[in-house]
Order: sequence, then C-alpha cells, then structure tokens
Amino acid sequence: MKKIVSVFLLIVAFLFCVGCSQTDGNQKSGSTQQELNLSVQVRQKPINQCTNQSAVQYAKALYREHYYLFSESTPKMIDQLYSAEFKEAIKNHAECVGDNGSCNLHFDPWLDAQDGYVDGKVDFSVRKRNSDTVWVDLNYQFRVHSTLPARPQTVSLLLQRADTSLCWKMDDMLLPNGASMKAMMASDYEHFYYYKKTQLSWNLLSSDMESSKIAVIRDKQIIGEYKLNCDVSESLSPEQQQLDEEVNRVGLVVTPSKPQGFLITSCRFGAHSKQLSVYDLESKSPYAVWEKTGSYFGEWSVNQNYDLVLSYDEPCNKLNCSAPFVRKDVIWGADLKKIR
Repeated sequence: MKKIVSVFLLIVAFLFCVGCSQTDGNQKSGSTQQELNLSVQVRQKPINQCTNQSAVQYAKALYREHYYLFSESTPKMIDQLYSAEFKEAIKNHAECVGDNGSCNLHFDPWLDAQDGYVDGKVDFSVRKRNSDTVWVDLNYQFRVHSTLPARPQTVSLLLQRADTSLCWKMDDMLLPNGASMKAMMASDYEHFYYYKKTQLSWNLLSSDMESSKIAVIRDKQIIGEYKLNCDVSESLSPEQQQLDEEVNRVGLVVTPSKPQGFLITSCRFGAHSKQLSVYDLESKSPYAVWEKTGSYFGEWSVNQNYDLVLSYDEPCNKLNCSAPFVRKDVIWGADLKKIR
C-alpha cells in the first residue's frame, strides 16, 4: 500500500486502491460524471430543506469528491465547503506542505492510518449537537490487509449550518481516535511557523572582552543593531576547553504569539553567574526589556506549546532544601509579570 505523505496531495494510486475496496454508493472510484451529479444534487437543495438527510448528502459528496480535503479542484469550492476557521487551517497547512513537506500529517485522517482501506460499505448517521451544528458519523470496517481481521472505526464530521444552497459547511473532523483534525493542523502550522516562516540571523560587527555589537537581520535586511554586555564572538567559535554552559550565547527566537521575535543573550556575569537579557525585536528598542541573573546558569528554550521559556537558578531560601540552589522556569507572557 502506497504511503500517504499528505492529506492534501492527490495520490491517484492510493485513491484507486481505497476506492476498489468500497461498495454501493460510497465508492470513490466512481466516474467523474457520477461525482459531478452528486454535487449538483447537493447544490440544488433548497435552504428550507436543510435536514439531517441534507447533512448526510453533504458528507457523502465531501467523502466522494474531496477525500483529500485540499486537491487541485478544491480551491474553487473552498468557501462553499468549509467554515472560516477550517478553511484557514487547511490553507495554512497547504502552505506548510508546499515548503518541502515540512508540515505534513503522514496518514490518511479518514482511516487514522498510513496503510489500509475501508472494507465494505460506509454507514452515515447524524447526531445533533445544537440548532446550528451536527455531527455526521462515518461508520465502517477498517482493514490493514486482506489477511488480517477488520475492526470497526468511526470518523466524524462537524458540520455548521450555512446560509447557502449547500446547507452545511465542514468545521472539523474527529479522527477515529477522537483527535481534532483542525487542532492538529493548527498545531502543525505553529511548528512550521516557528521553524520556517521567519528567517532571522545575526552578524558580529565588533567585540572586545567586555562588550559586542551585533546586527540582527530578517530576510537579508538589517532590522536593528544592539550593543551587548559581553563578548559574543566566542559563540561563533568557542574554545575547546570551555564548557557549553560557560560560553556567551546569542539566540533569535520566534513564537506564534511573538512573530517578530526576540533577541536573547546569555552572558557570564561576575565570578560564576550567567545573565539572561531579552530584547523585543518588535519594539525596535536597543535596550533589553527583561534581564535576570542566575547564580550559575541562565538559558532559554521553547516548550512543546511553542512558548519562550527563560530558565535560571537562585539560592534556595526555604527550610529543608534538597539543594542549595533551585531552578526557575519562566514562560514569557504567562509568568513574566511575577518577576519583573
């Protein structure tokens, strides 16, 4: 079975293989004319007939004609097919896919698997959520291989009532494991945005033993110059005898909540301390907007939610401390006000 590299790429071989395993009116391998006729039937339905049956018809048309959610034919109908939020998630995800495949969901969401097929008929049923939204469940038997037993699975489409002749727009898909497709695409795009969207770099303009001057560059243009309170030239070519935590460092970090980014330095301070300094690239100020000196270390990182985390240590002033120093992790924007 051919591996699916993206739900947005139209893979003819996979489409044929999945379609050949289906029966009745749910075969995706039906003729183009049959698919067109089904779309016409859905589009011609009067608005006052937006019933559960029309929601099922919409789901069948989507499953048959837009299985890959964003194929070559989808842009012409994207405003008709999807809610504003789901449309944005799909367009952002397609942007990721176009950037050397750095933002792919490597499985078929209808199956929640890379390999396998629907064995037999798909049963469509409706669960009303409220007056404006319904769930359409697609119940089927999933089989990885003809020699292995099938198991029942359900994928659910969240449909919003729309003031169009289509009656409904898709707002989300719940995978058989219960995960939200929209949430997964949004998270994937944040990952793409952090690592790929904004290109930042820095050049060393001058340095001595106590200070440095650097230029920060975005997309090949200088956006600011900063005078730093340590020699950061050593971060470009650290000496072999230096430990990693001893090196003066420079970092450029972009997060979804701060797309213009930060300049961050970690510099030796005094006999053994490290001082963290944060510069807000959006403000264009040459001065640090936050500084903290750790007793022995000061570092930064990005957590699983793509938040900037500033870490340092300080003496433990509590009774019965297990160690003389304790680590503090501060999330930018969430915990920052506590220590400013």
